[in-house]
Amino acid sequence: MRTIAILWVSLFHYAVFWTPSGKGLPLLPYGDALAWIPMADVGYFGVYLFFVVSGFVIFLSLERSKGPMDFALMRGIRLWPTLLICGSLTFGLTSLLGPAPLERSVAEYLISLTFLPPAHVGKIIGQDGFEWLDGAYWSLWTEVRFYTVAAVLFFLGRNRFLALWFGFALVCSAIFLVGTVWGGAFDALSRLLFAEHQPYFSAGIALAVLRRNPHPRLARVLLAVAILQAFTYAVLNSASGITPSHILGLIFVFALASHAMLAHRSFPFLSSRLMVLGGYASYAYYLLHQNAGMALLGFLSAKTAVSGVILMLLIQAGLLVLAITLTLWIEAPLRRNLRQLARTRVRATAA
Repeated sequence: MRTIAILWVSLFHYAVFWTPSGKGLPLLPYGDALAWIPMADVGYFGVYLFFVVSGFVIFLSLERSKGPMDFALMRGIRLWPTLLICGSLTFGLTSLLGPAPLERSVAEYLISLTFLPPAHVGKIIGQDGFEWLDGAYWSLWTEVRFYTVAAVLFFLGRNRFLALWFGFALVCSAIFLVGTVWGGAFDALSRLLFAEHQPYFSAGIALAVLRRNPHPRLARVLLAVAILQAFTYAVLNSASGITPSHILGLIFVFALASHAMLAHRSFPFLSSRLMVLGGYASYAYYLLHQNAGMALLGFLSAKTAVSGVILMLLIQAGLLVLAITLTLWIEAPLRRNLRQLARTRVRATAA
């Protein structure tokens, strides 16, 4: 599922976002040539699919954790080394190759490595206009807030976690709706609590519970509420009205997640070696695919006569291979060593 999610996001960025009709700057050398691809306009739903997977996985990680510090340490070891490596590569490529709109200062680079939004940090230190090293990194801040809330609720009441999370989901819903109507402090609180994205994490948590035991009524209710919230929020956030692509995209996210996470058998396509390998390296590829890819595409398209679309595909294939290499040969061994070191230190401290 992670492979599908990241390829969907990449399709959105290279078929829609950076085109003249997209929300980003028109930086693609081939313009709107790929905008016709079905479901490309809602490719950012791939991030929502990531959030569902995250809800599923984090619930299981919390159950295996020995305590809050163990959970936080394991999450940091999982996320930060790869962010440091891929963020540094992105910073280097955009600084050397451009384009100018994607170049970032050293301060923006360093702040982005903390998972904190550079714009917020910039305002605190009196510096306006700070941006993420890569726009795709916004989801890391959302993930970190989810980890924090989930860990607090879990370790407050391990046996009552599902009920506590359900209460949090309802509170988020109320704050989001009030913030949408009145704005102001409620809108700011809604953003802080990631209320708009909470339904996807909720769905993942509910599916993790249901995978073990299909009978808990509260888990089924949480899943139904999460799906209802997601569709409602999509309608409220669409100034021009929800489109068929929005509806199909949301149906695909929840149908795929439910079908795959509740199944007790493997599916040949989803479980194929290439799909699993792509999913294993999806985090590194997510961090590299956009700004690093755009820097290479802009530079090489000016130096070669290769078609822009072909060049983009070659660059993305190369970045995917790089992501797999980094994950298998650098990130995974480093993560194992850091986990072993951390647990040895924890045991020594406890003793």
